Amino acid sequence: MKLGHINLRGDAADTAFVNGAASGLGQALPLDRNTISRSRHRIYWLGPNEWQVVTDLDNVAELVDKLRRALAGRHVSINDVSGGYTVFHLSGSDVPELLAKGCTLDLHPSVFQMGACAQSGLAKAIVLLGYIEETPVYEIIVRRSFSEYLLRWLRQN
Repeated sequence: MKLGHINLRGDAADTAFVNGAASGLGQALPLDRNTISRSRHRIYWLGPNEWQVVTDLDNVAELVDKLRRALAGRHVSINDVSGGYTVFHLSGSDVPELLAKGCTLDLHPSVFQMGACAQSGLAKAIVLLGYIEETPVYEIIVRRSFSEYLLRWLRQN
């Protein structure tokens, strides 16, 4: 499946924004820092007023439209940033050890639990890392311009 990305910004302290975003997305925003909301979409908390929505690429235009209607009149930013990112999925019990070779995050399961996310450096690339399934499965979102480099680094390590 090809994935699309939407960057959403708004005031998390504004109940109308939070409710409107939930209505447009069909699921709640994660409001706790460094967490992911997982349902139809994966929604990453990026900061107190910023989220990245990862969804099926075919849904992006419709979802952006729904969000714009649901949040009309609110001070928000809704941008389709699909063309700028590549996504890698890594699975297996040895993934935290692999990632630790190039990342300063503590990925021990007692610290970085399922449903957690963080922005960090991996090798020399800035990534958004999410622990998305218990199996374990990690999702790495990286700017497209760094994707080939990161893929090579992952293969070599």
